[in-house]
Amino acid sequence: MKDEDQRYLEFCKPFIDAVKDLYDTMMSTQLKAGTPFFKTDVKPYGDITALMGINGTVDKDGVKKAFKGNMILSWPMESYIKSANAMMMEEYTEMNEEIADVGMEISNITTGNAKKVLAEMGYLIEMATPTTVNGKDYQLRSAGNTRTIHIPFESDLGTFFIELNYED
Repeated sequence: MKDEDQRYLEFCKPFIDAVKDLYDTMMSTQLKAGTPFFKTDVKPYGDITALMGINGTVDKDGVKKAFKGNMILSWPMESYIKSANAMMMEEYTEMNEEIADVGMEISNITTGNAKKVLAEMGYLIEMATPTTVNGKDYQLRSAGNTRTIHIPFESDLGTFFIELNYED
């Protein structure tokens, strides 16, 4: 395996572990990961998408380098509402203002927990604010030469997707 592929996998794993832990502890459901693949298209896979920039520096073997990336969480509408219900311990049947920010909160918690692990590995991530996009009529493009890995998940709450990209 090439060094850059190893660094990419090293960078992605804490985010995957963090989102699985969040669903387990805060929503009492297990995520089962599907087969990951490198995404080559720009279409969204869900109806609600939370995006978070992940930029900073990495110190490897005494050499400090800048890196950039994104974490993208995406849900079909039904899965998003079920996830919001589980997280907020409420019973919503449709998208509304009360659950509109749940995706961003899941993004924040996931990134915060992954950040702790990555800091121990030499990655210092700058603070970022997540944003959400609703609908399917848009494109998600990554900057520069980043590659995006797409990982589908299944749970009792439905389908959910995480996409991560990284470039140093």
